[in-house]
Amino acid sequence: MKTYEGMFLLDAGQPSFDEAVQPIQAVLERNKAEVIHLKKWDERRLAYEIRGRRRGLYVLTYFKADPLSITSIERDVQLNESILRVLILSADHVSAETMAAPTPAETEPHRREGAEETGEQGGEAAEEGHGPRRGRPRAEEADQSENAADVDVQDKSDGSDETQE
Repeated sequence: MKTYEGMFLLDAGQPSFDEAVQPIQAVLERNKAEVIHLKKWDERRLAYEIRGRRRGLYVLTYFKADPLSITSIERDVQLNESILRVLILSADHVSAETMAAPTPAETEPHRREGAEETGEQGGEAAEEGHGPRRGRPRAEEADQSENAADVDVQDKSDGSDETQE
């Protein structure tokens, strides 16, 4: 038996985590897989609608299974209406320490509370110019881009006056 990492995407509308993961446990038990860790990764807004859902619950699972049963697990997931998507990867190289590490659902609430109290969005990386920034440009960036557009217009009007003479 090999160790696998499975990221399952479920409908976020379930009232409790235990009820939400029952379809995952049923699929894995039906295929004789031994669950090592099963934990909530995070609940997020989806980039696009999947089966009419806008939000999804990501569940990270580590399990041991026969390599021949992976296709059967993936087929069972496709037939199950509660599980929207699945990605299963080999995890033989993953240590038990890494498997037990906290997920974003366990660590992120503390970070979000701190950002809300200070009124910051995007954290230190965005302030320093590292990483992607979302939303509208800062006021000074907007002014610079408008000034650049004015210069281009002036350059074009200066060049066009010379050619008309």
